[in-house]
Amino acid sequence: MIAVYKEGDKRTYFDNLSRYQTVAEQYTDAIKSIDSLLILLKKLDTTDKSIGGVYFQFQTFCAAKLMETEQRVTFQDAYHSTFVRMLEALPKEAALNAGIFFNFNLLQLHDQLYSLLNKQSDKDSISFNDAEMLCSIFNLFNVNSQVQPLAVPLLAQGKERKKYIIDDSVLIRTRDGATVEATVIRKRDMDYKLPAIFVFNIYKNSQGDESIAIDAAIKGYVAIVANTRGKGLSPQEIEPFEHDAKDAYDIIDWISKQSWSNGKVGMFGGSYLGFSQWAAVKTVHPALKTIVPQVAVGIGVDYPMQNNVFMSYMLRWIHYVTNSKETDQVDFNREDHWDSTFKKWYVSGKAYRSLDTIEGRPSKIFQRWLIHPSYDNYWQNMVPYKSDFSKINIPVLTVTGYYDADQEGAMYYFNQHHLYNKKATHYLLIGPYNHGGAQYLPSSVLGGYRIDSVANINISNLVFQWFDFILKDSARPAILKDKINYEVMGANEWRHAGTLSKMNNDTITLYLSNMRVSQDYKMEAKPYPTLEFIRQEVDFEDRKDTIDDRPWRISDSSLDNSNGLSFVSKPFNKPFEINGSFFGELKASINKKDMDVSVAIYELTPDEKYFRLLGRSTLIRASYSKSRVQRQLLEPGKMETIPINNSYFTSKKIGAGSRLVFVLAVNKSKDWQINYGTGKDVSDETIDDGKIPLQIKWYNSSVIKIPVLK
Repeated sequence: MIAVYKEGDKRTYFDNLSRYQTVAEQYTDAIKSIDSLLILLKKLDTTDKSIGGVYFQFQTFCAAKLMETEQRVTFQDAYHSTFVRMLEALPKEAALNAGIFFNFNLLQLHDQLYSLLNKQSDKDSISFNDAEMLCSIFNLFNVNSQVQPLAVPLLAQGKERKKYIIDDSVLIRTRDGATVEATVIRKRDMDYKLPAIFVFNIYKNSQGDESIAIDAAIKGYVAIVANTRGKGLSPQEIEPFEHDAKDAYDIIDWISKQSWSNGKVGMFGGSYLGFSQWAAVKTVHPALKTIVPQVAVGIGVDYPMQNNVFMSYMLRWIHYVTNSKETDQVDFNREDHWDSTFKKWYVSGKAYRSLDTIEGRPSKIFQRWLIHPSYDNYWQNMVPYKSDFSKINIPVLTVTGYYDADQEGAMYYFNQHHLYNKKATHYLLIGPYNHGGAQYLPSSVLGGYRIDSVANINISNLVFQWFDFILKDSARPAILKDKINYEVMGANEWRHAGTLSKMNNDTITLYLSNMRVSQDYKMEAKPYPTLEFIRQEVDFEDRKDTIDDRPWRISDSSLDNSNGLSFVSKPFNKPFEINGSFFGELKASINKKDMDVSVAIYELTPDEKYFRLLGRSTLIRASYSKSRVQRQLLEPGKMETIPINNSYFTSKKIGAGSRLVFVLAVNKSKDWQINYGTGKDVSDETIDDGKIPLQIKWYNSSVIKIPVLK
């Protein structure tokens, strides 16, 4: 592994290399790799003094192993001496931060390791990716199983840790009689009240919860990480999303009444933790002063369905959070199992409703979600809806990325807040980040694309700069110069605007034609004088075309247009910027009552590289394209209008000589519901409903509009 390993992102390189070197017992080299990694991390943010504790368990392990050999002492004696010496040398913030990395669940790591080993037991060789995973999990288990019993009692004696009160099993009662568990961390000798930072987390994990809380405590707040109802010591049933709005209000009320609270509460967190903040402002508690939702799940909008199309991933996620009172990382990481499950369903042609039965563990949560294919009261009751947004008058900072899988949810909340509250104090920060990068530290290389240097910012630190601004009357974070703050890919520059509309001064309009240019069809700037169309036929009984997944890349030499058509514009004479979301109308007639289509847009550079402008293709269920709430079936044989209005947001400098490529496809994939077009509930349709192929006429009056700055 060490001999052949390569990686463009230096942070990822030294991170992985140090693990391989530790497994290979090359302890001196491993320490050097960790030192190189920490230098890089410190360069990203020179003010963060807690970074030194991040790899402390690996540093102490390697140093103790060297001492054990060189001085011929037991590992226990070597580790005790090494640990105390190295802990004393850390800055106080790093010393406190170090402790949170000694709480790995050894049983879970053991099971995960042997699951990986058993997977490879009948093979003569393994893939590089499997070898990477095996080394990583073995290293975690091997190191932590040896150091955890020794480090935990030593940590408890650490002088910095003794300065904090750490309550990890606090039980909070809700008004309806339920119990939620929380971890609370605060300074021990605090004779004054502090603002509180509250994180509402479904991913129960002792190490993770303490990590989040300690980080907030180090930065001068009382920290509360509460687990959602049913998790940890909560005896209630685990029902994701459903109770968070009410429970968050009650938890904030409890926080505001504690002796250490100054009555000000802020919330932050990403993904589900972003959703739980929007749930919390369904009814805003007076003590809640701000929220920072990062990559927030748009419940009913982009998860567990995107624009009313359910995703297979939701079954995997349901088991991840409901199999136990914590999280089932081992089950979640069974890539082969989940991939084969989705393929098995896809090949079978059975109803989507049978997916959980095919997997072998029927799920009532999965079935409950499927009976709500519209954005109905079930989803609306979980977060603010319409006029609820008008009552949200606290400052909000939304963080998302161009390649964030939940960008659609984040932007939905942002747009709805501004639609119903014209005076909303709501800031947006968005850049070339994926789901993880917009929560912590962005990857410098993403999908083969090296992001601009100015986009490499510490998102975690920005969050607390915002809290200092709102809760402690400090200066507003420098990067937030206006309400909209976005990095222009290729320009290496942050731009700022008061509203989304002020990001642009023009619109490129392109009409889809039936005229070919090589393997593509043309897109023209002017409408066509006569109405013409392209015929497309999709055979749903064919299950050979979308089984194998292509690796996800931002820049690639080829284009995936499975079950689709590609349209290309003429080369542009001058450079310009795309800023925002494209929109438009598809004009089509079909022989059925419904269909699911996906749309995507690329920059085709002069050197024939396709640059992915959107994080993922936008799925559109034709019958819900005009309203998420009310299904409107198509009339077979009639030319219908299918609006495009929920595409991903992006910002990219388009160079002279580049062209735009639009890909229009029919969804037929193991990863999503398959709509056979009968007009029945899609979850009940089977391959028998698809015996007659879908026949489409795409009309040249279809139009795409792209907001630009020229």
